[in-house]
Amino acid sequence: MNPVAIQGEAGSFSHAAVQQLLYSEFDLVPCRTFVEAFEAVVSGEAERAVLPVENALAGPVVESLELLWSTGLRVVGETRVRIHLCLSARPDMFFEDVRSVASHPVALKQCRTLFEDNPSLESIVTYDTAGSVKDMMLGAVTYDSAIASPLAAELYGASVLRTGVEDDHRNYTRFFELVAPDTPAAAEGVRAAAAVVIRNEPGSLHRVLAVIGDHGVDMTQIVARPIRGSPWQYRFFMEFKAPEADALADCLEALEKVAEETRVFGTYEGYGDDDVSANDPRE
Repeated sequence: MNPVAIQGEAGSFSHAAVQQLLYSEFDLVPCRTFVEAFEAVVSGEAERAVLPVENALAGPVVESLELLWSTGLRVVGETRVRIHLCLSARPDMFFEDVRSVASHPVALKQCRTLFEDNPSLESIVTYDTAGSVKDMMLGAVTYDSAIASPLAAELYGASVLRTGVEDDHRNYTRFFELVAPDTPAAAEGVRAAAAVVIRNEPGSLHRVLAVIGDHGVDMTQIVARPIRGSPWQYRFFMEFKAPEADALADCLEALEKVAEETRVFGTYEGYGDDDVSANDPRE
């Protein structure tokens, strides 16, 4: 069996991402924090991890990016999961009886309309969407309902009171599939994740961007993060998409010559075409 670490409980959107990426049977290794999920792979407890790196509404998951740098795990795949949220409760509850709603803070923010239309509802912050359903069904908490995926409601036997409670139905989260650095590499792909530290001098970022453009490579994401211990210096996390693997390899090699430091986290095949509605039957 293939042990896979995720942040959160079974039934979370990370769980759904594992299902999309691996298809075959796997042993889920639920972790309470991102750090624990990364460490599960580093220690060998899990063969791989599947963790979020970007949400279409909330932006990059910077904790995942920082841990990618510090742990050296390698990216071997990615997928996108449609964030479809429902309000669930114990089977004996009705919507009219609900007074408190628990979930992860990001999920709560993505359901503002539900709270605006029902001002009597109190929001309760928890560490995980699926975990809020699990704890509710175990009777370990006092809140009345939880916002999570339909998968979580099904796994823990909760009753779905409302479906589609998210404000934006074009809400997706991207996930990376991560393995230990010494895992044998698969075939090279046309996408890559990397981090670049540029020299603190005029034109440094321009030279980096020029290399990317000259090789016909599309930079699909850039996130600047401060370097701890070096005030006002930044590490740029970047993702690339190339027309072919050779062009990507040449671009990454050229980047090393113009940047102060370049670290490639992995090359991999993309999720599919760039039409995010492809796996959303409501679009």
